[in-house]
Amino acid sequence: GLNAHLATPETFKAYLERNGGSISADKAITMLLPVMKSLSEVHGYGVIHRDISPDNIMISKKGKIKLLDFGAARDASPNGSRSLSVQLKMGYAPEEQYRTHGKQGPWTDVYAMSATIYRAITGGVPIEALERIMDDILQPPSKLGVKIEPELEQVLMKGLSVKAENRYQDMNSFCVAIERAYNRNVAHDV
Repeated sequence: GLNAHLATPETFKAYLERNGGSISADKAITMLLPVMKSLSEVHGYGVIHRDISPDNIMISKKGKIKLLDFGAARDASPNGSRSLSVQLKMGYAPEEQYRTHGKQGPWTDVYAMSATIYRAITGGVPIEALERIMDDILQPPSKLGVKIEPELEQVLMKGLSVKAENRYQDMNSFCVAIERAYNRNVAHDV
């Protein structure tokens, strides 16, 4: 596991705080990719989580990582999409979650997952989605002094696009893009 000496399970948020507020892009991807892959499976059943953040990701004593709390989850099938309860985590919720009739789907979780990675590597929560609509001043991690490969940063920033249609439309294509960027760079380092 990542941390064999964990006495009790802890949230990803607590883990980040214990590690000085942020971790390397490398470590963030290694830790979160399994979570993203299991989310991709859940999406396959037509369910979206809608409340992903570092508070909701748990690291077990053995260093296994899992996503908690499907309390906000809902059926993503077309007939399940009456007006949605609006529950928000500032900085992690995309703009469509602020609107009663905003069209939510796997792309909603892609945004929150991207925001979680951004938080993990920069130490800061992304600017709120609504603030970004008129004037998007969200800084890419490299501008904040984070060491990150350009390809990986591009993938991350696409996942954080304000408009849903500019993001990866499903978790699987997001995972594939991350792995592609990641492996390309691992090859560079040899």
